[in-house]
Amino acid sequence: MELTRYSDAAPFPFGNLSIRDVTPGLLEVASMAEIEVPIAADNPPFAAVGKKKVYVGISGDVEFDIGGEQVRVRSGDVLLVEAGEEYSYHNGGYEPARLLLLQIPGAAAQDAKGTT
Repeated sequence: MELTRYSDAAPFPFGNLSIRDVTPGLLEVASMAEIEVPIAADNPPFAAVGKKKVYVGISGDVEFDIGGEQVRVRSGDVLLVEAGEEYSYHNGGYEPARLLLLQIPGAAAQDAKGTT
């Protein structure tokens, strides 16, 4: 068993976002982090290479663009971005937003390791 305290996971800047990785070095193939998305902040287009990304809305309202399709993630919503999909997101709301990000291996990464 290993316990990581949220307060011990120092946030770091990533563009105009703030990320708090709560699993550094704990998991071999997956990770979990909290992302703070200030008002008007965005994450530019990015391809989820090798890992599926699961975004869970904690607070606020974040608009994702996934392959040209827009979807809003609000508190309690869960969004899966498949490995290889290009996506971006933006906080166009009226309050800062928070997302929980889980990164897990995609099928291609698992096949490379010989697992399913």
